[in-house]
Amino acid sequence: MTWSLSALWAAVERFAHARGAVPGTFLWNLSQGSVVPGPSELLMVPLAIADPPRTTVLAMAAWTGSVIGGCVAYGLGALAFEPVAKPVLMILGVNDAMIAQVTELMATYGWLFIMGSTLTPISAKVIMITAGATGLPFPGFVAALAAGRLLRLTIIVALLRASAGPLHRLRERLLHRPA
Repeated sequence: MTWSLSALWAAVERFAHARGAVPGTFLWNLSQGSVVPGPSELLMVPLAIADPPRTTVLAMAAWTGSVIGGCVAYGLGALAFEPVAKPVLMILGVNDAMIAQVTELMATYGWLFIMGSTLTPISAKVIMITAGATGLPFPGFVAALAAGRLLRLTIIVALLRASAGPLHRLRERLLHRPA
């Protein structure tokens, strides 16, 4: 099977308009927020570009999945750091020095570190798991995680809406067909 840019984008558009787009976005962010490596917006952004009216719904599904996934990661850190969470982190390329550094930052900045980390491209898994392992109070953790992810997704949605025209013109030029 030969793949082309237009065939790949046609598949994205079909999925964006399908019933599975919103649950798929939720599940991707749930898994990515807990233990699966990868960018959290990997699914939401292309689907939102392909189906702009669903952008807000896709963002809310991504937010919900991300927050629940972060809570799962926190639980892994709190309840099973040594036997489960630490080996997972090691598989993801995190070493003891990195864990110690995150632990120190968390002890110093607490919920501000959690909220700030959600706005950066660094892996949230290490931070969420370490938050659980260090006993960061869960209510503050959830509030910081939810607020940070909501702010991040609000910025992404605003950028997608502001760039809708140029994105559609780029699509037409790359695929040589009208939107």
